[in-house]
Amino acid sequence: MAVFPIDAVLPEIAAALDGHGIVVIEAPPGTGKSTRVPIFLAQRSQAPGQVWVLEPRRIAARASAAFVARSLGEAPGQSVGFAVRFDRAESASTRVMYVTEALLGRRFVADPLLRARTPIHTVILDEFHERSVHSDLALARVRALRASGRPDLRLVVMSATLDAAALGRALSAPVIRAEARRFPVDVRPHLRKDDRPLVEQVRSAVAAGLAVSAGSELQTVLVFLPGVGEIERCGEALAADRTLSAAVVPLHGELDSAAQDAALKADGRPRVVLATNVAETSITVEGVGVVVDAGLARVAGHDPWSGMPTLTLQPISRASADQRAGRAGRLGPGTCFRLYTDYDQRPAALAPELHRMDLSSVALETWGEQLPWLDAPPAAAWRAAELLLRRLGAIDDTGRTVVGQAMLGLPASPRLARVLVEGAALGVGAEAATLVALLGERTTRPEDPVSRVLDGARLGGHAAQERKQLASAVAGLDARRPSNPASALVSALLAGFPDRVGQRQGGRIVFAEGGSAQVDPATPGGDGFVVVPDVEKAPTGNRARRVTRVPDDWLLDRAEVRATMRWAGTRVEVLEQLRFGELVIDEGPGAGAPADVARLLASEVAAVAHRVFPDHDAASALVQRIAWLRRVGVALPEVVLEDVVRDACAGRRSFADLGGVSLVGVIARSVDLAQVDQLAPVAVPLGNRKRTPITYPPDQDPYIASRMQDFFGLAKSPVLAGSRPLVLHLLAPNQRPVQITGDLAGFWKNHWPGIRRELMRRYPRQMWPEDPLQAEPPEHRERRR
Repeated sequence: MAVFPIDAVLPEIAAALDGHGIVVIEAPPGTGKSTRVPIFLAQRSQAPGQVWVLEPRRIAARASAAFVARSLGEAPGQSVGFAVRFDRAESASTRVMYVTEALLGRRFVADPLLRARTPIHTVILDEFHERSVHSDLALARVRALRASGRPDLRLVVMSATLDAAALGRALSAPVIRAEARRFPVDVRPHLRKDDRPLVEQVRSAVAAGLAVSAGSELQTVLVFLPGVGEIERCGEALAADRTLSAAVVPLHGELDSAAQDAALKADGRPRVVLATNVAETSITVEGVGVVVDAGLARVAGHDPWSGMPTLTLQPISRASADQRAGRAGRLGPGTCFRLYTDYDQRPAALAPELHRMDLSSVALETWGEQLPWLDAPPAAAWRAAELLLRRLGAIDDTGRTVVGQAMLGLPASPRLARVLVEGAALGVGAEAATLVALLGERTTRPEDPVSRVLDGARLGGHAAQERKQLASAVAGLDARRPSNPASALVSALLAGFPDRVGQRQGGRIVFAEGGSAQVDPATPGGDGFVVVPDVEKAPTGNRARRVTRVPDDWLLDRAEVRATMRWAGTRVEVLEQLRFGELVIDEGPGAGAPADVARLLASEVAAVAHRVFPDHDAASALVQRIAWLRRVGVALPEVVLEDVVRDACAGRRSFADLGGVSLVGVIARSVDLAQVDQLAPVAVPLGNRKRTPITYPPDQDPYIASRMQDFFGLAKSPVLAGSRPLVLHLLAPNQRPVQITGDLAGFWKNHWPGIRRELMRRYPRQMWPEDPLQAEPPEHRERRR
């Protein structure tokens, strides 16, 4: 077996695991960490079970397993196996399993202690620097399990570029470093911006790379491109260029295993391998001496419109650029052509997926658990995930629902798992599996996905395999076959996308929850209500690619009546609408909620209430009297004039309806007016039998104001509420107060003599008796206005 740089620190790794149960390994590409560490730990361990190695990509899991198996003189599936989606090689003798990262999450769902069937005694997170959602989740769950039910479970975190020291501190784990022999790489970036199409830039760089490697043992030019589309276009251009004498080979995750294996092996002839970022780490493309780096990658994210995964074209980070360049220097001195000029301006590393991905799958899997995250999920993203799961019926206040538990057992995102569960419950599980597989296919053509399924959709490649897997997963859940499979399948789609309902009118769809999208006029279905599971974001706006008509009864069962009121001059008009979200299904004149109608009428009448209600002033004064009585401790209900006006508006819709309404009568429904009149009368008589109105100001004592002579013959102040003296404003002939008092007897005795002399001086023609108690008040005359 070949010797690798990592071999020198394998004993140190073993000792660290024995002492701490967890270790961080920092090792650059080419050290052999992915292939040597797992088999070493498996062969050394006395514990029954397996070492699980989590790889970020299927091709890396398969290639690593095949390499280690060959080094042992075995085929994959004996001592060393692998498990990826749609492919697996494992036997009773398998000690090491290379798996894609999501599979550990599925194992946790079925086996929370990782002890059932073949136990797992060690988990290795390879290429952890990529910080996928699944690797962060795996780290958190393994740490939680080690702290509770499985302290014997061992954890190894391996990375080529991550800050291993910081990671070691965060995990309280020792850090072990391994160095690889690194040959110099001549990095040749663009000196200025190249505006040519990417295909032309690649063709020029490949020609230069083949010239550099001519005659060398390393005759493979590895070209990093962002995606399958770019690989296909560049492959066609290179194959058509007769000046390039080299085989052109694609390498990406959508190829079958035979094509991937062929791309990894050198055959001694010049080759150009066009690869996505699957070739950055974990796998070795043989014979590489030259790298061409386009500097781009499709970065995983999610589309908030569809809730489905997306890949967005972005510039790579400096860490990825270094990884790519390093591929040229593994076997000897190499050359890297960079098709960009801004290396120094790029971010050091990509943000963890946990900070840019939809978290509904993570939330569903871990609901109710407290996990020791390396970086906690963003609160806003977690709230959005919880909201979606509640809308899907996957969780409620008590935890995961029966529906949520069924969704958790399916290999699909929560939205698509909900489609599967509903489809099975309605008896169209097989069709729902086809629909979900179809939605996973990328398409630019407009279509009705439900109609395509019912018409016998032909799926190829991974989609066909996915349909088979999903159909098998829901086969046991299928209910009785419905009489209308088409309607059932639409209902299943709606179960997964309840917030994607819209109304199509011509080339535009307006969504029930806001927003809109353009729709190709060629999309089948016509105008009406639709569900849109797939919307593509474009520079010119959102474009709906898949559109399915929604049955009217589905909307009617979930619609609600909303009344829209408006003020039309002197009356309330009500428009009642049958709505689903912001979509109007039907509308017409309506009565509206009485309380809402009364509230609007009251708000409009408030400014003119004194003209609309005949007894408005009397009611206002009555409210003031009641308020004073409450302030002095009389047990009366609180009365607010605005509330009285609103109550008066109940059952009425216009000013005309209010013309004969008595506000005092409304108050009388809750207040004993006789008691109010007795304790706080409207007016009091004076000595000349004149009834003088009492003023009840807010937050002050009530008072009367009258000329001084009107009080002659009155020995003491009148009282209110049985014992409270009324405040008296004693006015001079000029109608200005001479005295304000609540003690009239004291005023006559103590202050009248002096005030009398002043009044006699100023008003000599009027009578100012020495003894006011014996004097008759003069006849009262109304003042001319």
